[in-house]
Amino acid sequence: MLRSIEGPNGRLRLSEPELYVNNADRGRSGHMSHGLVSYSPGKVLAFNSNVSATRMDGHSGFGWIEYRRSVDAGQTWGEIRDLPYSRDAFLDGEFTISVERAVSPNEDDVIVLCTRNTPYREVCAQPWLTPQYVRSVDGGTTWAPPEELTPYAGRIYDALIHDDTIYVLQFCSEDFIGTTDEHVYRVFATSRTGTHFTELSTVPISGIGRAYGSLLLRADGSMICYAYNKDDERSMDFAISEDAGRTWSTTGSTPVAKGIRNPQTAYLDGVYLLHGRAANGRGFVMYTSSDGLNWDDGWMIEAEKQRCYYSNNIVVPSPEGGDRLLVQYSDAYQGARVNVMHLWVEGER
Repeated sequence: MLRSIEGPNGRLRLSEPELYVNNADRGRSGHMSHGLVSYSPGKVLAFNSNVSATRMDGHSGFGWIEYRRSVDAGQTWGEIRDLPYSRDAFLDGEFTISVERAVSPNEDDVIVLCTRNTPYREVCAQPWLTPQYVRSVDGGTTWAPPEELTPYAGRIYDALIHDDTIYVLQFCSEDFIGTTDEHVYRVFATSRTGTHFTELSTVPISGIGRAYGSLLLRADGSMICYAYNKDDERSMDFAISEDAGRTWSTTGSTPVAKGIRNPQTAYLDGVYLLHGRAANGRGFVMYTSSDGLNWDDGWMIEAEKQRCYYSNNIVVPSPEGGDRLLVQYSDAYQGARVNVMHLWVEGER
């Protein structure tokens, strides 16, 4: 497959994919849940789901969350651990947990944002409950009891830290696709030392026909919120905030030639990156941009499979100097049953 792409500032090199979780060998799957967090220099936690390979052919949230630790910026990984809250929830049978985001506001301080899935439908996802979070102050060795994150049912799609504030993006809808004006994107915030998230704003993107979402900080300090439009997969909705998410001054849509589902964004070496599933959920696509709004024609970086390529990323130090991007994603090994893969993106130096 394609191992380099042309960005606005030169070529970007993509590593060969590395098998991170071998679900094929253990007869499991790994749908959703690719939380990544750096909690201390060179130290990273990577989360993945351990779900049934038979329920919905592996494409459900019926299972629990695992995580592993790296102390060398993702080059090697330690033993698999269960996230206790997720395992307990699964065994109790009232809901399961998905972890698509985690943040670290202070060294060794990890906040894991937990979407709560109901088990009543085969997909074991929506209708969603209110999200919660669990916190560790020792780098993921022990975990405090769960706390409510927001009072709205829905799914957490992104989180980031800017200056002294943690920002969380939630699509407030019990179901995957918004259907009424009450289904909206909201941003919540707390301080680095805070324990209570408060509603900061409602993003002025219609929730009807929308799902997924991403937050991105641009080099000029502005914040962009992106959303997926199921009726136009080759246009991505956006809203721009010039005051750290309090108000949103510009809205619109931007073309993405090969389409985008599950938009994931990053900023690496002066280049904005966007990756996710291509139109119709077929294939894994990556785009580059000089401003986070105008994207190139896109690059297909994996085979055109379906029902996989859910992904996330994190910027970490490169052993060659500078930074590189770790991308974690699901890759189908049989039907909708998926392994979890890692690949690296960095500028050619």
